[in-house]
Amino acid sequence: MRKSVLISFLISIVLLASCNSRPSVTTKSTPSKKLPVISIIADSKQALALFQQQEKKIEKKYGVRLEFHYPSRLNDNLEDFLFASKKRYDIYVLFPAKIPQYVERNMLLPVDNYIQKTKDIDDILPVYRNLYMKYQGHDYGMVYDGDTHLLFYRKDLFKKYNDEYKKTYGKDLTPPQTWEEYDQIAKFLTRDTNNDGKIDIYGTAIFGGDAKRYVWFAERYLSMGDQYFDDNMNPLIQGKDGVKALQDLVLLNDSGATPPHSMYDWIDLNNSFLHGDTAMVVQWSDTSRFQFDQKTWKSTVAGKVDWTLVPAEDPKNPRGGVWIGRVLGISSQSSHPDKAWQVISYITSKKMSKNAVTSLSTINDPFRSSHFSVTGKGAFPTKELNEHFLKTVQKSLEHPNADLMIPGGWDYMQALDKNIYLALIHKLTAQDALLKTADDWNKITDRYGRDGQAKEYKQWLQLLEGVRTNELAQ
Repeated sequence: MRKSVLISFLISIVLLASCNSRPSVTTKSTPSKKLPVISIIADSKQALALFQQQEKKIEKKYGVRLEFHYPSRLNDNLEDFLFASKKRYDIYVLFPAKIPQYVERNMLLPVDNYIQKTKDIDDILPVYRNLYMKYQGHDYGMVYDGDTHLLFYRKDLFKKYNDEYKKTYGKDLTPPQTWEEYDQIAKFLTRDTNNDGKIDIYGTAIFGGDAKRYVWFAERYLSMGDQYFDDNMNPLIQGKDGVKALQDLVLLNDSGATPPHSMYDWIDLNNSFLHGDTAMVVQWSDTSRFQFDQKTWKSTVAGKVDWTLVPAEDPKNPRGGVWIGRVLGISSQSSHPDKAWQVISYITSKKMSKNAVTSLSTINDPFRSSHFSVTGKGAFPTKELNEHFLKTVQKSLEHPNADLMIPGGWDYMQALDKNIYLALIHKLTAQDALLKTADDWNKITDRYGRDGQAKEYKQWLQLLEGVRTNELAQ
């Protein structure tokens, strides 16, 4: 017990040390009166880019000063620090899947009354309105970043090696439709291009870092038509489909088609692709515009990248997903909740969010209907390329997967995430990793109460299916 407490304390100290607080410049409305401060905390500096761009206008318009807090590098487990901290914040930039954790700790203010008075709330796509903002009958935030997964690939390499692929496999080298094709193409495109005995380009890379690697497994597993639990919350993940999905991921990682020992996070994965080191990745949709960013991302692949839907074992099953994303929530301890909502309402408005989803300096992705009616080039060199991007994103929202939004939902996925890691480094077989996951999941379920969890899971499935069948979801 003492050892675990010490470890938790040390983790908190490390995370605290890595959190930068960058107060904005204060402009006093009168010489003797200070402006109220709205303190915002996020998982990364990139997630705050839009706030930082607009802070002067916000200060003038609403009479508040913004103060930013973020780790020195993107941190998917910021809550390890946050939940142990006594510091008060006003606005949380958080992953929707973590809303249950915040609600359990009474850290979030329900924003139902604010939402009811919000203009153009119907402009928020149902897939984000219902799956990102709502939990147990209440709204706990406003969507800020509408993430969706796409498959990105180097179209120049697909063209270059098409004849060789066709000679080998009897068909053209086109973007993979199934995960079997994906793995095959990844191995085929892994190349020593200058014959010096070293790999110059890898077929693909995966998110191997902590917290989000579960997504890359879940997309394979759920595309088989499977579910996480049965009606009584008995885990199904350890069945033959789950074992196959994880084993295939392990084999791909061992095949030499991915960079060795690469436990990439989101930044690493983008860098690997945008710097020309990998031929194909599954990533969030903003990678499409980042290919044209030589300043921040130092891209070397501008004009060489195309995108399409994430593979699926069966095209009739869910594919890809609206994983992670971001919402803006108000702290239940905020001294200025009305002011905090004014800031949130402004930053997520049609005008501001349109600017965000078409900028190279932000990481926000489309989440409003109006984002898909944008005319012109957007963040791309041509109007045609922007239209191609928006149509692909719309298509990806037709039948997506989503994060598990039930009590303990993030805990379930993090247990899975840790065991996937143990399989990837061969500490456990794929089967044993998923058997351990099932055992972990049963403990989480029993902690919350099996009957209650079964009810929550059923409601979540119904909500997800409702979004999938809603024509307005796109």
